[in-house]
Amino acid sequence: MRFVVHATRQKQGSALTLALLVGVACGDGQEVAARASAPNETAAATPPSQPSEAPETAPSAPEARSPVETEQDDNSAPEEGEPEESADEDTFQCVVPPIPIPRPRACERGRGYPRCKWQMPHATLSGGRYRRWRNTIMEHWWGRPELVAFVLASMDAFEQRYPDQVVAVGDLDAPGPRHTTHDRGVDVDLYLLGALMTENAGAGSYPDNYEGKSEEEVEELRQRVETMARILAQCSDGKIRIYYNDDVVLERFHAWYDAQGFEPNPFGRPMQRHNRLHEFHFHVSIDDSQRMLPMTELPEGVSHPRARIEAPPPPDSAPHLSSMNRRPGE
Repeated sequence: MRFVVHATRQKQGSALTLALLVGVACGDGQEVAARASAPNETAAATPPSQPSEAPETAPSAPEARSPVETEQDDNSAPEEGEPEESADEDTFQCVVPPIPIPRPRACERGRGYPRCKWQMPHATLSGGRYRRWRNTIMEHWWGRPELVAFVLASMDAFEQRYPDQVVAVGDLDAPGPRHTTHDRGVDVDLYLLGALMTENAGAGSYPDNYEGKSEEEVEELRQRVETMARILAQCSDGKIRIYYNDDVVLERFHAWYDAQGFEPNPFGRPMQRHNRLHEFHFHVSIDDSQRMLPMTELPEGVSHPRARIEAPPPPDSAPHLSSMNRRPGE
């Protein structure tokens, strides 16, 4: 409670009239309004030239936030938050999730590739991060340990951004008539179902995923595709080659890539156009120097299973391996 004292000197005689006005702090707006509207003997006795009401209303100024102060406070919070949001957009955690990864005894003995390979864990163990491409058999899901770790970490990072996006992992090591690559443990095919330029619907059908969609819908799909490319680039330290044919994604991805300060890429440009099959999937190649990404420890009592590397059946004995969806020269 504040007390405001006004002294009014009267020149008639030596008497001094002292008016004591008791004011309540501005926290109670109704009481202040009531006092302002009620008759006041002291105010009536005060000459009009003296601002008797000003001292009563003056205490309210420190209690209220000025428009300038409010604007500064409101603007300061987003300024502090904006850099963190921007950093989060381009920062991905390339860490292998806690999934048991099959590998042969040769890995435990310290042997190198190709005697030591890892196999992509079954899709049922992925927690929804990926599925196996329909034309890929388990024998074609083996690759260098660094490649399998790279794929698992990338799928985990992407799933955190787009948990509703279905990603299918295709061939890793799959030498034979369908590929001129996929024979050194550094290649993998990835399918973002419904998000890439076209869809491999089977039986030679490749419908356009963007046809009939609005510009906003197409942009959202392209953002998913570009995000996947950024994750792959970051988890490979920029030493990567992605075959994909969308010029819009390619241009934007290269602009982002060039701003990251990666070391020189042994593949040249990180995304390159290729034949028309690369309108419905990424063909991804990593460098032989790919580092082993950090791995999350498995839960207690769970271990990585030991498995033999099984050779795939000959294509002529397994017609489904000679799919129309792939052709020599990929």
